[in-house]
Amino acid sequence: MSKFVAVKRMPLTPQLAHRRSLADQRLAAGKDEANGAKRELLQSIGLTPMPAGAWSPLLHHTFKPLPYLKAYVVDAPNPAVAERARELLEPEYVVVPNLALSLPPPTFDRRYLRRPRAYSGWPEASGIAQAHQQGIQGQGVLVGVLDTGCDADHLEFRNQQIDFRYVPLDPTVDGVRTCRGFDVDGHGTHVCGIIAGQNVGVAPQAELMVASVIESETLRTSLERVVIALNGMLAEIQLEKNLQKPAIINISLGFLPEWINATQIEAMSRGMQQILNTLLIDYNVLPIVAIGNDGPGRMRAPAYFPEALSVGAVDRALVPARFSGSGRPVLTPLWEPDIAGYGVDILSSLERQVDGRSVYALASGTSMAAPYVAGIAALAASADPTLQGEMLRQHLLTGALPIADERNRVGTGLARFVGA
Repeated sequence: MSKFVAVKRMPLTPQLAHRRSLADQRLAAGKDEANGAKRELLQSIGLTPMPAGAWSPLLHHTFKPLPYLKAYVVDAPNPAVAERARELLEPEYVVVPNLALSLPPPTFDRRYLRRPRAYSGWPEASGIAQAHQQGIQGQGVLVGVLDTGCDADHLEFRNQQIDFRYVPLDPTVDGVRTCRGFDVDGHGTHVCGIIAGQNVGVAPQAELMVASVIESETLRTSLERVVIALNGMLAEIQLEKNLQKPAIINISLGFLPEWINATQIEAMSRGMQQILNTLLIDYNVLPIVAIGNDGPGRMRAPAYFPEALSVGAVDRALVPARFSGSGRPVLTPLWEPDIAGYGVDILSSLERQVDGRSVYALASGTSMAAPYVAGIAALAASADPTLQGEMLRQHLLTGALPIADERNRVGTGLARFVGA
């Protein structure tokens, strides 16, 4: 493999150690003392580091340091150089192939040129109306979204400023571009609308950070694009204005174990766990991940890793969706998913027509349920900013509405706002 992702090995800590302020903790997490030494070693074998935002075809065979995520993307000119780079990074880093990841395809039903007059909002059981009546709408909370993008000019987002980045197919050649949000598929716009749409969103005042990493033609992406996007979001969290803010990242992508070569699955699992661990432990960022639409007995990673909050889907009657994944992974004895969200016939933003009119759509999938849970998490953290990372996760789990006889399909139950 000439292109791979290397993630620094760190202890997989189950609980947070509150020994410093959040700002100090996040600033310390962004400092990787070993980064400079490894960077020099990679340069010594002829690899060239790519400065952030640089573009040049001469930089195609290079490496990209991701200091906030404590990782590297290496794109060597040939297998021999790649093997030498791997030797220089191991065992301090877990080396993972640049594997393909996929969006669980949702089902889109009816489309509307305006919000339907019969739209009744979120069910009472969600607690969303209660939160909004109390003036709690997600203000002061960062929510990252890895998806197909977000149409920033849709009616649901026109009064917001979205921190948007496009991570191209080959980021080592064409650097990440910061621009006004767009989405040629609509899935990401639907997800963002569920989280923070002005009229249909769970937490309409949450601050969106969106990375377009999934291609509309295939609904696929790569581990390289995902880690580059995550590193960018962690850099945004490192800004002084954001150091104290609760942060959540919504992930509606992953892979099934059978997609991975048996010789690679251990490294892939270890690498993904390290990435999630960095988010949760080092930065107090809660990763919320869709379990997948492959039905009972099947689950997608990274949702079933213990560092993620995995989400299944239920309908408005709290019946588990037939497509919603579930099961008991090898990594833990616990059943997945951890929690459930509304994920059947969810109305949200989709796209705009050529005349600029905003289009809405009903969609079903665990990738609708996950942003619902992310929105509930944003409401909880907005009500009590001390709820971050693992504490926020536990708050959601203990406050969920139990669903009788369905624990193996929905975890602790429906995520809902219950106050701080």
